[in-house]
Amino acid sequence: MEILLYIIIGIIVISVINEFFKKKECDICGTRFSQKSKKHRWDISGKKTIICSKCNRKLENQEHKRKFDKYFQSIENDFEYEPPSVDRRISTQTKNAVWRRDGGRCVECGSQERLEYDHIIPVSKGGSNTARNIQLLCEKCNRQKSDKIQ
Repeated sequence: MEILLYIIIGIIVISVINEFFKKKECDICGTRFSQKSKKHRWDISGKKTIICSKCNRKLENQEHKRKFDKYFQSIENDFEYEPPSVDRRISTQTKNAVWRRDGGRCVECGSQERLEYDHIIPVSKGGSNTARNIQLLCEKCNRQKSDKIQ
């Protein structure tokens, strides 16, 4: 009876040792590697997988890329492009400078009636609110000009 017990224990020890030194296969590429070499464990689709170093590098790169892409997609939403807000109001200081420069007259016809401040390059087309871009026009000349650049 003791001999049978020793035989069973011997078989168990041999199978454990054999399992320890047995060459494993990478669950992804099938490359065989010994237990001594570094093995990597991944949880892929809920299944524990043992993989070789080469496959591990590929998976780490994919994982890094996925995290990188996810991060930049999340901050893209925070930084959506918004065109600069356009303020069409002309400051009092600029109005006074234009009035003095144009002599209080329409620059097209010379009229002093119904004067309006007009953007030479319209704000909608990138014009600014500086004295260089504003002129005095009477109502009639301003309507004829519309949003054209002259």
